[in-house]
Amino acid sequence: MKLVSSKSPRFKNSCLKRLQPPLRYEDVHMNPDQDCCLLQITTLNFIYIPIVMGMTITLFTINVSTDMRHHRVKMVFHDSPVWSGKKPRFDHGVQVVMDPVHSVRLFDWWHPQFPSSHI
Repeated sequence: MKLVSSKSPRFKNSCLKRLQPPLRYEDVHMNPDQDCCLLQITTLNFIYIPIVMGMTITLFTINVSTDMRHHRVKMVFHDSPVWSGKKPRFDHGVQVVMDPVHSVRLFDWWHPQFPSSHI
């Protein structure tokens, strides 16, 4: 499995218009989590990973672990988004390797286990 250049869409901040009524009907029922996913990786042991908050995941691979009983997950993160049509340089990003991995799950924004951002 391979995922290349994934990021969550950025929405305009409707909090800046506190004194003004919404101009469009969509602003009233806006879901900031729409079109987002949550990647949950469960490891058997504690694995230290560098801080990648705010970065864009540009490479995601799942292989067989070194013990041949579990999975091995490799991810590469970049500071700036990758423009369509251009290939990212994976040697310049922050590389995260998790081995052994027990499970990998991807939750859509509407899944009950997806953490809601507006609570």
